[in-house]
Amino acid sequence: MDGKPHIGRVLVVDDDDQMRRTCARVLGHEGWEIVQAPDARTAIAAVLGATEPFDCVVSDVHMPEVDGFGLIAEVRRHDEELPVLLMTGDPSLDGAVRAIDHGAVSYLSKPFEPETLVSTVARAARRHGIARMRRRADSYAHKLAAERVELEARFERALSSVWMAFQPILEVPSKKVFAYEALLRCEEPTLKRPDFLIAAAERLDKIPLLGRTVRSAVAAAAAFAPRDALLFVNVHGLELTDADMFSASAPLAAFSPRVVLEITERIGLDPVSSSAQMSTLRKLGYRIAVDDLGAGYAALGALATLEPEIVKLDMSLVRDIDRHATKRRVVGAIATLCRELGSRVVAEGVETRAELEAVTLAGVDLVQGYLFAKPAREFALVA
Repeated sequence: MDGKPHIGRVLVVDDDDQMRRTCARVLGHEGWEIVQAPDARTAIAAVLGATEPFDCVVSDVHMPEVDGFGLIAEVRRHDEELPVLLMTGDPSLDGAVRAIDHGAVSYLSKPFEPETLVSTVARAARRHGIARMRRRADSYAHKLAAERVELEARFERALSSVWMAFQPILEVPSKKVFAYEALLRCEEPTLKRPDFLIAAAERLDKIPLLGRTVRSAVAAAAAFAPRDALLFVNVHGLELTDADMFSASAPLAAFSPRVVLEITERIGLDPVSSSAQMSTLRKLGYRIAVDDLGAGYAALGALATLEPEIVKLDMSLVRDIDRHATKRRVVGAIATLCRELGSRVVAEGVETRAELEAVTLAGVDLVQGYLFAKPAREFALVA
């Protein structure tokens, strides 16, 4: 078997050199990697010092100093599940009973056929492998359960400390605030980044709960927002499975004529059900926006599915647009298409006057970014 992969490792223990080598040869021919020990103490040292675990131990019963039963006892202190097969040339009922009492998985009487040794070792090793996999699976399951409990605790702390920051969206022609985007914030240190908090909600299947919390927070703040400005609220695709999203008695519904729902299409939208959902939301008074158009997950197909009143360009298209002719052509083409479809376009992430000038020349008349104001608890009035 040199140079070929082994099917597992077997420790053969016998003070009879000929018997030990015969067993090693038979098992080695079947594909096992064999380690030989002439006595129990050497075998115990091999088990304790093994860099790779053994799948089975085959040992003679009668050996000097420490016999096969003593070997089992020492092996059990190290590994309770490692199978030990005992061999003896002097079989007796008492010996078989002692072997079972000590935890031997089998008791072979010498002489035995090679096939008997091979099948017994294979059966014992297979059971050991299954037990080992179950132990690892249980350990992994316990670890996952503990991690979930800890994540749930952090998520609950985050949810109880949620607040909204608002960033203005400006209308270029009038130079006035057109709307404010509500941006998720919390005080939990490990989930302060919104994407971390959203990922936690996804993992815990609590996106609807997070969505209701956000919409309630926006509704509470809406009373203090400038009356002539709209409010943009991000909506995760999974929120569209929550009945509260479509309830006329939900807190945000009272302000629906002033609310634009930004649909984040990370999970993919079904054209048939999404069209019906958008129709229901519009009947409640909401307007619809496609968020991050141009990012990897937001395709032009969303325009046909959602028929949005507003389209928000992903900031990757806006960043350094003044230095990239291709970006200017892409943004210009999207702006033209959206005008033809009756949608307005927002350029997100505008940070320089050069970027502002470039997106304006490309036909975009709504802008948002650090050039004008950073998100804040207050509704900033931008000149």
